[in-house]
Amino acid sequence: MFVELNDLPEGDPRRARLRDELVEIHLPLVEYLARRFRNRGEPLDDLVQVATVGLIKSVDRFDLERAVEFSTYATPTIVGEIKRHFRDKGWAIRVPRRLQELKLSLTKATSALTQKNGRTTTVAELAQHLGLTEEEILEAMESANPYSAVTLDAPDGGDDDSPAVADSLGMVDD
Repeated sequence: MFVELNDLPEGDPRRARLRDELVEIHLPLVEYLARRFRNRGEPLDDLVQVATVGLIKSVDRFDLERAVEFSTYATPTIVGEIKRHFRDKGWAIRVPRRLQELKLSLTKATSALTQKNGRTTTVAELAQHLGLTEEEILEAMESANPYSAVTLDAPDGGDDDSPAVADSLGMVDD
């Protein structure tokens, strides 16, 4: 089908139908890849839509001369589109990409050092391991805070009887 798609001129209506057919044929791959990212704060339907955009890009850019299976070519593009969606839309407050990526590195380093040392790692150890300053490590640790927002009406302590977050902010008026 890709050979036929390549042979048809851009304006040909058969090209659009063939492209749509190729997208439909590969929707199970989209569903599979989107399911790998479910339960991460985004509805599965949204992930499928984002992954479908990646599939469409893959169909449009696929080059038969690469001698590679389409699914092998499309998978990184689809996964990349999903990850880009999380990066761009998943944070309640916009955090610079540098800090988002640093937070990911920090999470991996923390896990590795904790496993290696058998204890919780210190900021100094993380800084040395990643070749950064302690200030950069602390900034990365704090960068995860905006990932999810909490309403000011939510209980502060975790149980429903706790006062609301808003009740603990500010000062009492005279």
